[in-house]
Amino acid sequence: MAPGLALNNTGLAALDPKVLEAVRPRTLSKEQLLEVPDVLQPLFPWGGLQRGWSVGVSGRGAWTLTAAMLAPSLGNEGWLAVVGAPLVNLVAAAEVGLRMDRVLIVDTPPAGQWGTVVAGLLEAVQAVAIAPPAAIGARDARRISARLREQRGSLVHLDGGATWPSTLDLGLTCTTTEWQGIGKGHGYLRYRRVAIEAVGRRSAARPAAVAVWMPGPNGPLTAAEPEERLASITAIR
Repeated sequence: MAPGLALNNTGLAALDPKVLEAVRPRTLSKEQLLEVPDVLQPLFPWGGLQRGWSVGVSGRGAWTLTAAMLAPSLGNEGWLAVVGAPLVNLVAAAEVGLRMDRVLIVDTPPAGQWGTVVAGLLEAVQAVAIAPPAAIGARDARRISARLREQRGSLVHLDGGATWPSTLDLGLTCTTTEWQGIGKGHGYLRYRRVAIEAVGRRSAARPAAVAVWMPGPNGPLTAAEPEERLASITAIR
């Protein structure tokens, strides 16, 4: 028998787990991934957002992170639909590179209609962000998930998936650790330092984390060192 092969209880040849790991694909093709900012790539197992994934984003800065994450893949032609969050800050989204004229704000659907509305949007736009006020039923969730896989788009849960009946592919948690820009009683808040943690299932099961300035001194998203300080100014924690 060839090395790495063994007979299982059905009499069929099975690969040794170590061999399976050795031959497992290490990258996905570009067609399967959506581009994300360079500083966020360590959060994703393949360095980009896999098409057809459901991603939960939670914590202060969740909407800004969502906008920053999706901006590169949407570019100048893609559309993002936001459902159930009519008061999202479009100015903050623009500051991290998302075009405000490519965002659709959709009224909160009635209970029991989320499946119809979100599934329909996934046929028309590249990404949908949702913030349901109550739990989505299993039937609606299955319909949305099926359409998401078919259309190979992106579904972002702005509540971290708290209203979703099953486990998401990836969860991102934001924690604002520092604000900078205020002097001794004067000035404006300019930079926000955010710690982002990621954990998911399957290929995304291994936890990952990055620290970024959002926005930062060198662009909408700037990598932050663990003990970095932008200037000798008082930080608001």
